[in-house]
Amino acid sequence: MTAPAPPGPDPTAPRIRAAATAGLCAAMRRAGAEPDAVLGRFHLSEGALEEPSSWLDLADYCGLLDQSARRCGNAAFGWELGLAQGTGILGDIAEVVATAPTLGAGLAAVSRCFGALQEQTAVTLDRRDGDAALSYQVRDGRIVHRRQDAELSLGALIALLRGVLGERWTPEEIHVEHATRDLRGLPESLRGARLCVGRRRNAILIPGPALDALVPTADPCRHGAVVRRIERRLADRRGEDFVGAVTQQIRDALADGKPGLAPVARRLGLSGPALYRRLSACGVDYSDLRRDLRRELALGALADPQLPLTEVALMLGYSELSAFSRAFRGWSGLAPLAYRRRHLAS
Repeated sequence: MTAPAPPGPDPTAPRIRAAATAGLCAAMRRAGAEPDAVLGRFHLSEGALEEPSSWLDLADYCGLLDQSARRCGNAAFGWELGLAQGTGILGDIAEVVATAPTLGAGLAAVSRCFGALQEQTAVTLDRRDGDAALSYQVRDGRIVHRRQDAELSLGALIALLRGVLGERWTPEEIHVEHATRDLRGLPESLRGARLCVGRRRNAILIPGPALDALVPTADPCRHGAVVRRIERRLADRRGEDFVGAVTQQIRDALADGKPGLAPVARRLGLSGPALYRRLSACGVDYSDLRRDLRRELALGALADPQLPLTEVALMLGYSELSAFSRAFRGWSGLAPLAYRRRHLAS
């Protein structure tokens, strides 16, 4: 009997251009790790990464980065690769900034064009109180573990900013959505920044006046042509998947302690019954979706021994540690502390 063929790609899953793997294999080899051992886990080969415009599954890409960091034994893998390969990783998105008249104009254009590089991902530039926040977030909640992707992407964006503001520029504050107390993963060149964990978005805080900085390589005609070329590629994007969007809204709602069906439905502009019906039509139950997300987030958080269990409970939308402990025991058969000890021992 022949083995069943591996499942085909999900036609609704978000994708990313292979350009985002620039420098990945070389970085692994420098760390003494063999790329094929990791690539094979995701049915990829180095040859598959050589065409920058080809698409990869975004969940596989995030998993590839996480596994690469583990194989290299380097918690700063994403940061370092993003900072070193920023323009290569971003492809012609980097050219949008390099040809813009000012940094602010370039970043505003990046926020419109980013979907041509990576689907179901929001890059936004928000001005607030004289300063600005350049944020990045995968908006498909089915992709749960994405720390290395977030750090690589922020590193690439910082490299982009340094191309205008100077190689030594460092943001005063960096926000990451993952919860961690392990700051060993912050590279030396960013040690001057204040790292805020467990935030709603991954973001770089930028002083407002910096947005008015003139881009030394500005070329208005070329800038317009580059933006138009990228905008034409936006038509190739896959539409938002409903289950992925709902899962992301649940994740966002956990921080408010209101991950119930009705509050999440309001976030989506739906009534509770309408959300229930639409999920049922997809063969999905809301309670199962919320439970599975909480479980996956809990497993990732418990892997960090410095993260207090009370913080893990709050991150998952539980008002009390006892409620989280009961739920976790139901998922795993172990109390959270017992699971953490077993995980660390292994």
